[in-house]
Formats: sequence, structure tokens, C-alpha cells
Amino acid sequence: MLFQRLASKVSVLAPAKINLFLELLGKRPDGFHQLETIMVAVSLFDRLEVTPTKQRDIALDCAWDPGQLAQATRLGDSSRLLGDLPPQDSNLVYRAVKLLQSEENVSHGAQIVLRKRIPSASGFGGASSDAAAALFAASKAWNLNLSIDRLSELAARLGSDIPFFFFAGQLGSGQAIATGRGENIESFAGRRLDLVLIRPAGGISTAEAYRRCQLPDVPDSSCELVASLKSHQRTSMPRQLTNRLTRPARELSTRIDQLARICEQLDVVAHQMSGSGSGYFTICRSRVHARRIAARLQAQNVGMVFPVTTCGLQSLRN
Repeated sequence: MLFQRLASKVSVLAPAKINLFLELLGKRPDGFHQLETIMVAVSLFDRLEVTPTKQRDIALDCAWDPGQLAQATRLGDSSRLLGDLPPQDSNLVYRAVKLLQSEENVSHGAQIVLRKRIPSASGFGGASSDAAAALFAASKAWNLNLSIDRLSELAARLGSDIPFFFFAGQLGSGQAIATGRGENIESFAGRRLDLVLIRPAGGISTAEAYRRCQLPDVPDSSCELVASLKSHQRTSMPRQLTNRLTRPARELSTRIDQLARICEQLDVVAHQMSGSGSGYFTICRSRVHARRIAARLQAQNVGMVFPVTTCGLQSLRN
């Protein structure tokens, strides 16, 4: 995440993420799946601002970014291209700040403004990133200045992949291997990637995708991909990536196969669905190449298209 402390508020840009690798290793006693995934943060951002108040009330103003909404409307049905925004009480941002307030016995409240650009139900982690940003921003706004370890502990209570975002942007490399149910984070310094994200019309339920998944007899290994990310040789990236949730997602949405067929015809390094879908991505050779691929995809009216780059300390310096 990228953050700035202003006179009266804390402002945070919350990045999207993609899963370059997602393998299921087993079913846990708590009902979650034991998994291994490689996540990278990318430069598609929601903007969140937290202003502390004297009253203990937490108020959340959550809406789509006007430019994003206008673009989705031009392309067709904006609700199917962007997804739904949950009401305040069930919004992860609101729940995150309420949890922090309760756990740290904070006597103040907050006004929160969230303007979203990351489509929901896409596998791009927008809600999780927003929750991490909310915990971080509220901690700063209330002068708690909690450690990343403490914030990660709170984040893991709310969602499996939320802790990852404390290792992105100004806070870390933005690339990590996550294990357990996704809350155990081992970040690493990998090279910058240029990508194109695609969000087709219609999302996919994460719970339903996991319900339909089948565990592999022999899980795939992420070793080759991790070695490639740590290398500066772009040609080392394997074209065949792993996402064990692709099969159930294909059963839930015909868009996944359509995007796979389209991307297979493009001159890209690799392509795959992210998370539980319906979001898809291509890995490109450069920023210029990513913009060219994005233009081709937009011409085919595949949905919302975003040329992005990875978002971590190394990428920010380059």
C-alpha cells in the first residue's frame, strides 16, 4: 500500500493482487483449505481516507470511483463489470476498524471514505486490500502506530489473504509465498512484472469455488516459478501456471474458458485466472507490450481491462 499522513487524516492507496500460483494441499479441521499461493501486488488501487473523530462512531462512505463507474457504464452493465459494494455493517473496512477500536480500547471514532477501482468478486483482492489499508490508516490516525505483526494478527481474524497487503507498496516487496489458509506470509524480492488484468462481466463466489474444488493427488510445486521471479531473465517465466480453482470456476462461469482461448492467441509470456476468479491476467514483456495487449483486449470487448505493473519497494524504485 502507498500511504500519506496529512494534517487531519491518513490517506492510503490499496493495491489489487494476483495469484501467480495457487495450489490446494488439504482440508483443515477448521473447514478452510491448506494452500500454497504466490501473490503479487499490482498497480490498480482503491483509495481510502481515515479521519479521526472525538465520538466513537465509525462512519463509512463507500462508492465506486466516478471515472471507473463511467468506464464500466460505457462498456455495458456496470454492476456486472464491477460487482457489488456491501452495506456498511458487512463491509470488511468497517469491520476492520471496529475490530481495531475494540481490541485496542480506542475512545475515538473515525470517518472513512473509500473510493473503489478494484472490481469485486474478481480474485483481485480488493476487499482484503481495503481492510488492510483501513487497519493501517486507523492505527496511524488514532496514533496507535501498531506494528505490522499486530496488524497482521488482527487482519487474519477477518480474512485469509488480508495480511499479505502489509508487505506491499511502501511496506515491502509486494511479492510473497502464503501458506496455511493464506495468513502465513514469506515475502521475497522478485523482479518487476508488467501485466494486464481483465475483469469480465459477472463475478464468481469464492465460497462456491472452494466448495467445488478437488484436491490433487500430487500437488504442483511453486519452486520453478519462485526461481523465475527472483531471476532477471524474463524468458525464464513458465507459460503454464497453476491455479487449482480454475476448474470449479470454469463450471461457474463460461467467461473463464473464453478468456483462456483469447489470451492463448496473444503474444504474451503467460496467462491465468487470479484467485477464485472471475478476474484473469496476462504477463507481458514490458510496459509498452502490456499497453499494446490491453488495447487488443479492449477491442474484443472482454470487459474491464487494466494494464498494471507490480507494486512493491523494488518496483517503486525503478
